[in-house]
Amino acid sequence: MACAKTGRKLMSSSIRLLEDEIYALRVKMEQSYIEEATFSSEKVIGLSRLLDMKINEYMQFRRSYAAQQS
Repeated sequence: MACAKTGRKLMSSSIRLLEDEIYALRVKMEQSYIEEATFSSEKVIGLSRLLDMKINEYMQFRRSYAAQQS
């Protein structure tokens, strides 16, 4: 359960979940590149886009958390 005032436990578990997703997507994208032998395959591009979205989500989450701490 999270602290009602700060939400710290929820925040840290959410950040960890995003970090895990980002790591897994990166590994999957790297493996797809090795299999496809090109960055321009639809599979690699799709994974890259999804990875970009998750990284953006992570960065927004971190900015929101930093603003709450100020």
